[in-house]
Amino acid sequence: MIHRRRPVFKAFFVIATASLFLSSCGMPQDDDRARVSIIDDGDPAIKPIGINLNYASATARAAIAKGLVGFDEQGRVVPALAARWIVTDDGLSYIFRLHEAKWDDGRQITSERVAKLLRQRIKELRPSRIGEDLQAIDEIISMTGRVIEIRLKSPHPNFLQLMAQPEMGLFRASHGAGPMSEVKNDRAYTLGIFNQASPENGNDKGDAKSPDNETEDDPRLVMVRSESAAKALARYTAGYTDLVLNGQFHHLPLVDESGVSSNDLKLNPVAGLFGLKFLKANGFWSLPKNREILSMAIDRPALLTSFPSVTAWQSRLKIIPDALNVAGINARPNWASMNMQARQKFAREHVKRWVALEGPVMPLTIALPDASGADILFLRIRSDLRRIGLDARQTTLDQAADVRLIDEIAPYDSAQWFLSRLTCAKTPVCLNDADAKIAEGNAATNLEIKARIYAETEVMMVQYYSYIPLAVPVRWSISRPAQRGFAVNARGWHPLNSLVGIPIS
Repeated sequence: MIHRRRPVFKAFFVIATASLFLSSCGMPQDDDRARVSIIDDGDPAIKPIGINLNYASATARAAIAKGLVGFDEQGRVVPALAARWIVTDDGLSYIFRLHEAKWDDGRQITSERVAKLLRQRIKELRPSRIGEDLQAIDEIISMTGRVIEIRLKSPHPNFLQLMAQPEMGLFRASHGAGPMSEVKNDRAYTLGIFNQASPENGNDKGDAKSPDNETEDDPRLVMVRSESAAKALARYTAGYTDLVLNGQFHHLPLVDESGVSSNDLKLNPVAGLFGLKFLKANGFWSLPKNREILSMAIDRPALLTSFPSVTAWQSRLKIIPDALNVAGINARPNWASMNMQARQKFAREHVKRWVALEGPVMPLTIALPDASGADILFLRIRSDLRRIGLDARQTTLDQAADVRLIDEIAPYDSAQWFLSRLTCAKTPVCLNDADAKIAEGNAATNLEIKARIYAETEVMMVQYYSYIPLAVPVRWSISRPAQRGFAVNARGWHPLNSLVGIPIS
C-alpha cells in the first residue's frame, strides 16, 4: 500500500516545484526578510481572531496581539504587556506591572482595560483547548494604572506558561499592541514592525492612523503562508521559503521524498499525548484487561523506527512524562519489564482463550489522519495485532471508530494537563473514580500533595487502558542553516517577530 503511493509523492513534487518556479519570485536571503510556510491539513486561512486557532492563526495572533507574557524563540516565558511580575509565597497570586505602552490605534494601555479584556477573553475561551485550564483563575483585579493582580483558586506552578499561550494575546476593539502589525493578507500574510498611530492633537483617545517615519521606513517583514505539507516542502526545496513549521508525524514520508537535507530537519523536543484513545468499547474491548492486550501487543520501538527521518522519537508506556514523576509511585504497566516476545506470547494466549469462550473478535477500527505517515502507523499496529490473533481496520478522523489517534502538544508543564484530557468530559470511555481524584488534586493547595494525587490518578488511568500511550508527539521544522531567530524548543513554538529581530516588548 505504501509503496504504491510513494511514486505519486515524487510526481507531485515535480509538478508543485515547477508551478512554484513559474508563479513565484525568488528572494535572496536577507536578515530583514523571513519567508515562512506553516503546514496545515485543513483550512489554510490565517485568521488571528477567534478561539479555535490553527497553528498559523495562533502564530499570527502572537505577533500582533501581546498578552501579559509571551514565549521567545527558546520557548521561555518573557515579558510582553507586563514588564515584570511577582508571585506570592503561597502561589495563589500573580502581580504584574505593565509597560508604559499603547495599542496600535494610539490609545494608552491601562491595567483597568487589560483586566477587563482578560476577563472577557477567559470567558470566550471556555470551549477552547485551554478553556478548562483557565478555570484555575479566581479573580483578576486592576490595582492601579499599571498593576494587575491575578488570583488563583489553587497553586499553579506553570501558570505563566499558560498565560503565554497565543490565545491569551489581547485585542482592544480589534487593535493589538504588537510586537508586529499586519501589512497585508492576500497570497501571503505579511507582517511588519509594530505600526502605532499618533493620536490627533496629543489626545491619547484619538483613533487616527499616522505612523511615524521611523516605523514607516523599517524594512523588516515576515511573509507567512499556510499550506499543505507537500506545497510547503516543494516551496522550500525550490528556494522560495526559509522556514517550514508545524510538521507532524504523518507528514514525515513527504520529507523523505522531498530530498530536504537531514541537517535542515529540526525536531522540537515537545511533550504531550500521542496514542490511541478509546471512543467506544464494545464486546472484547469493553474490559480493561482486554484493552491492556492492545497496549501489550504494540511493538513501540519497531513502530517508531518505521520513520527513519526522526531518530530521536521516544516511545511511551505511561501518560505523564517521566520529568513529572513523583518519587515512590510507578505508573508503568506491570508487564513493562517483559520483552516483546514474552508480551506477544501472553497476549496471543489470552486472545485464544477469549475466542474459544466468546467467539471471534471484530477488527478494531482506528481513526487516523488521511496521510502516508498514518498509513505506516496503521500497518505496523495491524501487523502487531495479527501476531496475537486480532485484526484492525483503518478509518479517517471524520469517520466512526473504536479508537482515535490523539496527537496533542502540552501547552505547559503540568501533570494535570495530561490527566484532564482523558476525563469523562473529554472521552466516553472513562473512569469516574479517576475524575474524582483529578478534582481532588485540582483543589489541593499543597504542591507536594497535589503532585502525589495526580501520580496516583495516573496509575488508575494506566490500568484502566482507555488511552494507549505510544510515543511523545512529533513536531518538526525545516530551516536554513543559521536561520535568525529560530531555535528548537520544548514548546514547539516559533515566534515570527524573532525571525527579523523584533523584540516582543
